[in-house]
Amino acid sequence: MQPKLAIILAIIIVIIIVGAAAAMLYPKPTPTPTPTTPRTLVISHWGFAWDKIKEIVIEPFEKKYNVKVELVSGRTAERYAKLVEGAEPLPDVIFLPDYYMYRAAEKGLLEELDLSKIPNYEKLYNFIKNALAQTEVGKYGVPHTIQDVLIFYRSDLHAPVTSVKDIWREDFRGYIVLPDITTTTGPLFLVLTSIAYGGSVENVEPGFDALEELKGGIVTFYLRSADLMSLFEREEAHIAPGLRYQIGALQGVNKTLGGVIKYVIPEEGSIFTLNLMAIPKGAKNKDLAYELINFWLSTEVQKKLAEAGVDAPVNAEAEIPPGHYYNIEPVTRKPIYIKPEILAAHLEEWIDEWKTRMGTG
Repeated sequence: MQPKLAIILAIIIVIIIVGAAAAMLYPKPTPTPTPTTPRTLVISHWGFAWDKIKEIVIEPFEKKYNVKVELVSGRTAERYAKLVEGAEPLPDVIFLPDYYMYRAAEKGLLEELDLSKIPNYEKLYNFIKNALAQTEVGKYGVPHTIQDVLIFYRSDLHAPVTSVKDIWREDFRGYIVLPDITTTTGPLFLVLTSIAYGGSVENVEPGFDALEELKGGIVTFYLRSADLMSLFEREEAHIAPGLRYQIGALQGVNKTLGGVIKYVIPEEGSIFTLNLMAIPKGAKNKDLAYELINFWLSTEVQKKLAEAGVDAPVNAEAEIPPGHYYNIEPVTRKPIYIKPEILAAHLEEWIDEWKTRMGTG
């Protein structure tokens, strides 16, 4: 072999060996995989203000986690019944008031939560965490908002309202709208009425007696928040008890009426419930369910939901200006928290009694 050819071959061999070694030491990066088909995450939620929730929570979450969210909407009692029946599609995350969530947990329908997978839980107001610590349902559900009972009324047509008992005033007869017992507000209003008329959390007989006296002056019992908005808009309602989240929904109607719908925390106290998020047993996407719950509790999301008039925040870092209707500081002045165990234990008998004495439910 010619010396020159031998040298060339030797150089080629060296290049090959060096190239192979380099490939082993510095492998080419793995190509980014083509995005997979989004998984479907099923949410059982009231559906109220869903357009805003979709914009603030759902669409950013879908984009971040490559998920498609499917909504199963309906009233509290309807969606709870579907969970009990095991109706399809089974939700990955269900939203219910704490006492309904307690009933679901009692039936063994919910996963016990691993709070280490929900780091934003630590940002909750301490009084809310303390309230949950009083009840077993805190093991299964995480709050996304707080709901206290308020009284809405037409301030241009009536003197100021300060107490639950003002609903019984003669000037409101024929313009009274009440929540049905099967709504979230219904049992809380019954208990608050009972307290106002000498009863207690568990002794609601004075409340039923007082409500029976109202029957001739009640326009209707509302089942959905949208019904309450319509009744005020049509000027059929002059006074109604409701929950804090409904203030946001009433803003449009109130603007039309010139800002005359006022609201007040009754002097009897801030009776409140916590709306919770939970993961049903058998949920197909528990990993994503945890991610959604944590995402919903983030400071940014909680603040945006409050600013958009959707829900009062439970995240203490989501600062809301003083005087804003979703600033919950006034709730802490005279809070009344009914353990979900108590409501769960008595709800069925209260519903039956309501049907008999009020004719609805």
